[in-house]
Amino acid sequence: MWSTNISDYRGNSSAQLLDTGNLVLRENSSGRILWQSFEHPSDSFVQKMRLGTQIGTDEKYVMTSWRSPTDPSIGSFSAGVDPSNIPQVFVWNGSYPHWRSGPWNGQIFIGIPNMETVYNNGFNFVDDKEGSAYLTFTYANESTITYFSLNSGGTLVQRYWNDGKQDWQVTWSAPRNDCDLYGKCGPFGSCQLSGSPICTCLKGFEPKSLEEWNRGNWTSGCVRKMNSQCDRNNTEGKEDGFLKLTNMKVPDFGVWSNAPEDECGSQCFHNCSCIAYAYYTGIGCMHWTHSLIDIQKFSGHTGATLYLRVAYTELGNLFLLS
Repeated sequence: MWSTNISDYRGNSSAQLLDTGNLVLRENSSGRILWQSFEHPSDSFVQKMRLGTQIGTDEKYVMTSWRSPTDPSIGSFSAGVDPSNIPQVFVWNGSYPHWRSGPWNGQIFIGIPNMETVYNNGFNFVDDKEGSAYLTFTYANESTITYFSLNSGGTLVQRYWNDGKQDWQVTWSAPRNDCDLYGKCGPFGSCQLSGSPICTCLKGFEPKSLEEWNRGNWTSGCVRKMNSQCDRNNTEGKEDGFLKLTNMKVPDFGVWSNAPEDECGSQCFHNCSCIAYAYYTGIGCMHWTHSLIDIQKFSGHTGATLYLRVAYTELGNLFLLS
């Protein structure tokens, strides 16, 4: 049994399954589309489908997981795009973030390592500036058959059809490890999979609760060891500086600034509310004014360079003054 919640229709209609996989319900007399499955994603995201928001109506196109591998009723997890400020993909557990892609730079999400090689740049984010913002993907090679699914455990999985093996092959998934879990190390904590333990406080910070930290419960995060000059609210003593942190998954809640690259740091330095900044090609200048959450240290040459405001005494030999 299948039904839709269309309320403004009277008359005959017919359903058609298009080559794209979109199931369309049309009014027979006019050909008007009354309903289409691409606007109502379930647990799968296929080429030319949209994930996003109709901002004017607040209607969201999100994936929803099954309750269990054998129960297709709606589960706890959903996946979609948060288009506010700098677009990012999220997996949510209820209303709480479970995984985050990092910001979109016009070609890739910079918090996903090696995205260029995995996806062959098939993604496109569209913001028509009139209330519609969405993510879609397609490949120039139409013989490439691939799709994404959100399983009942909250993992986003990409599969492609291997014609030689006559089987679906998994090419990517997220979250893949503990460091991928949103906010694993709490505010001002950084996660590095090769570390022992995997969570450390950013330089100039210490565990908020040492007892919890030593038990491996890092969610309360870290606090400053010494207030910055901005926090002390005075002009005496030496000025704050910025630590350079390379190969980072930048924190959540970044705010875009129109400052050019050579002014991005200076703009942050002269704003005491700004506690970190980064500049990334395709995005531009990003500032952070809240607790830094969901930070990860990547291996290799992926990720962004993040500059963190600290008191002068914490700079050592690793500093950049703006």
